Amino acid sequence: MDPKSLMPDMKSLFDDRQVGQLVAFVEQRSGKSGLLRYAGQLYAKHVVLANQGFPPPYTGFQGAHKPIVESLPDSKLTPKGDQLEEAPNLSQIERGYWLSGNPLPVTQQNLMRGKEVFLDRCVGCHGLAGDGKGPGARFLSPPPADFTDKDDACCGGDTGPGDFYYRILRGWTGTAMENFGDRLSVNDIWRVVLFLKTIPNDTLAPNRIPEPRDYIVWQPSAELLAWVKSQQPLTGNADFQKRLVRDPYMQEAMRVFPGLAPNDQLTLNDQAHTPLSLETAAAGIKAIYQDMLDRAWSDAAARGEKLPNPAQKTIPPEVPGQQ
Repeated sequence: MDPKSLMPDMKSLFDDRQVGQLVAFVEQRSGKSGLLRYAGQLYAKHVVLANQGFPPPYTGFQGAHKPIVESLPDSKLTPKGDQLEEAPNLSQIERGYWLSGNPLPVTQQNLMRGKEVFLDRCVGCHGLAGDGKGPGARFLSPPPADFTDKDDACCGGDTGPGDFYYRILRGWTGTAMENFGDRLSVNDIWRVVLFLKTIPNDTLAPNRIPEPRDYIVWQPSAELLAWVKSQQPLTGNADFQKRLVRDPYMQEAMRVFPGLAPNDQLTLNDQAHTPLSLETAAAGIKAIYQDMLDRAWSDAAARGEKLPNPAQKTIPPEVPGQQ
């Protein structure tokens, strides 16, 4: 999917079943820590699909012969009560980025560099037209964002410059959006964000040079501003309390949902209004982890492998990178 990758086309070597087995094998190769991280990915995938109304992704190479998946209509995806519609998505964005502006000026040079990076790195999924219909889109659920609509993914009230920056920097857990923080400079990420805000004005057309006048200024909605004011009070904010979290499942939940404060109680925009909090996420991640651990233990026993002392199975995992 990445135009600059050397990864070859493997369709001639694997069938659908083998692809699934290979993915599971690679995801689980880091012992309990890797299994915990995989459980966090699976839980985040469930949250994203439920919240946005998308079906599970195709398995193996089915996407080569299928249409790009579509979500349920907005009429079936409504927030509960007075909850901000974008709140579940923002739960995966660190709060300091929610209202951040772009620090770089809107110049032709910055826009051109942003377009160059987009064409190098992003078109495999988001497409040459920026419409989310790149060659990788059929294999993904949710599909890549469509940046061509001025009132939706590009410039809607839920997607400010800081939101875009964070997704490019860290990736978006539960989706196919990868993290480019180790491969792009800070300035180049901000330049891509600048350029994204010009795509609705056809700046991806051949031989089209993006100009400052093409840039669409983002304005946070009144609902978003009210939500931030109610969710980020400086007095008594749980985010500012010093606390030591030792539970690995809660640590993983906090990694996957950095925009959730300990006291936040959200509901997904699905028909069941599934609850979302750090507590429910930690419980869900733990359940997925334990199920995968039990199955891996049983599979190893069925293969006749020598298993470690059963007491080893009860030792909780460690979150990668945490002390």
